[in-house]
Amino acid sequence: MSEEPTNDRKVDFRQNTSRVANNSENSLDEAGDKIKAGIKAMTKKIKDPDRNLQAEYTKQKFKEDTKDY
Repeated sequence: MSEEPTNDRKVDFRQNTSRVANNSENSLDEAGDKIKAGIKAMTKKIKDPDRNLQAEYTKQKFKEDTKDY
């Protein structure tokens, strides 16, 4: 004898599913921003080998993080 899910369980399931989907989307956006910042930093490092790669990455990452505001 299996119990039928109640409306509360269905609502909880939908909310949890929505939250997980939003978290996944945010994680993908963050990963994309990190990749873009890394590529831009590497490009500048190739053009000028004396540049500090970590500093350039941090600068580009900041630009990617703040471009939506």
